[in-house]
Amino acid sequence: MSILKPAIITCLCLLLSTTTKTEAASENNSIYQNAKIQLPPDFYALYRIVDRIARANEYDTHPWQIVKVAKYDSQAFSQNVNLIPISHGVLEKLGGDASALACIISHEMAHHQQGHQVVRNVEKIELIAQIREDAEKQVLGGERKMSPVSAVGDFVVRRVVGGAIGTVVGGVLNNRSNRRFRQAQQRINTIVEKKTAELEKNIQKQSREDEFVADKFAYLASVKAGFEREGCLRAMLVLNRIPGIEFEQNYPTIEERIAAIKAIMTELETESLVESGQEKLFKTQPLTYNLSPNQTSLRVNSRHGASMGDDIDRMFGN
Repeated sequence: MSILKPAIITCLCLLLSTTTKTEAASENNSIYQNAKIQLPPDFYALYRIVDRIARANEYDTHPWQIVKVAKYDSQAFSQNVNLIPISHGVLEKLGGDASALACIISHEMAHHQQGHQVVRNVEKIELIAQIREDAEKQVLGGERKMSPVSAVGDFVVRRVVGGAIGTVVGGVLNNRSNRRFRQAQQRINTIVEKKTAELEKNIQKQSREDEFVADKFAYLASVKAGFEREGCLRAMLVLNRIPGIEFEQNYPTIEERIAAIKAIMTELETESLVESGQEKLFKTQPLTYNLSPNQTSLRVNSRHGASMGDDIDRMFGN
């Protein structure tokens, strides 16, 4: 009898665990069935993908805003916090390939999660203006504004000496002043050109690195969420075929990105990633959502719900 007791307890635990998983799956299915009825087909697919990626990777501490846009923009993520822009062209070309779409969405989410930033033209102009200001301070120092002593001395020479001699002395002063000004301006321009070239180089380098990092985390996040590991490779090929898509000059080529993804696929074991994601998915509930009145954007709420009231209800009941 003593031998049977542990076996019975083990069986009961397994039965309870199976029952709990079945109930959770049933509840989740009900939520997703309602979403399929309430949401337009594209947004239903986008919701399911964002929901899985967010929960499997613990990206669900804040909401995500999915927006359908007319044209693909590789820098659109920087326009708003937690924005996921998806172009009509991408949706059409991907067809029914959910894993490829999941990789593209994960890529946008990765930019936000990694804190990537884009230096826009306006910001670049401001940075170059700051470079010039610093160069002027470096070259001119205290002479950036004509010193009061120099100004007064020049005035005295011109007024007191006067006449032909005064004109000659004034001309000498002007020539010296103009020569000093030209030399200073030349030095300032040289510094500005050098620093601006360094700025451009650093921006290009950072943009390339950010794209590779976003691709890596897109692969990891989508595989953790249960999507096919080859989805990212298919996504790259589709992006390369869509008319009108233009990447920044400093971005890595599609071929370079594919090679980097293949290297990650070889390096990392898929099974452990999937198990990690599945564990997180089992422990969390499907995220709620809000469709905009004009049906052009979808907000996928955080694990806390759409509002503080929702979070209170979650913790303490209605």
